[in-house]
Amino acid sequence: MSGTFASLVVLEAVLTAAAVLMVLYRGMLDLKEEDHIILGSAEAHLAREQDSIRRKVSALSRYLKVIGVAWGVLLFAIFGLWIAEGLNIV
Repeated sequence: MSGTFASLVVLEAVLTAAAVLMVLYRGMLDLKEEDHIILGSAEAHLAREQDSIRRKVSALSRYLKVIGVAWGVLLFAIFGLWIAEGLNIV
């Protein structure tokens, strides 16, 4: 196993761990998000709290998409390198 291959596998593991942690955090935020109608001004603080949670979830979703694309590209690179090493091209 070459150094490049090992480095890519380690990077893949780090990205996977980051994605798992982000998904768990998003799940925790989703538990706090409530579906209800805020009728009065007395409940305005609840509306602000829910808006804050929604902004965090949407920002986290963007980062998860970026990590997903990077994960796919790395997976493709690892697979290509593995095939190349198997065929003794590299």
